[in-house]
Amino acid sequence: MCNCSGMVRTGEETRGGKYPPSDHAPGCGCEDFHTERFVRVEHDGTFCVMEPADAEEYLHNSDEEYVVSDVWLTRDQFEKLPEFEGF
Repeated sequence: MCNCSGMVRTGEETRGGKYPPSDHAPGCGCEDFHTERFVRVEHDGTFCVMEPADAEEYLHNSDEEYVVSDVWLTRDQFEKLPEFEGF
């Protein structure tokens, strides 16, 4: 059973406020805190975070130059990201 809602949080999973907080706390032994690999794609100061397979397909079909990096988030953090409006 998860008791994360009552835990004091450091916010480290937000990467300095760049990403939404997780529903589960890292470092408290929560069995529901699992990070997954996602891909951050940046272009002209704008970024989006995608599933790895979606990012691979998107980058393969584009002629633009992007800065690409891996980011490890929980599934709920990824789902809380705002809808991407496009580059």
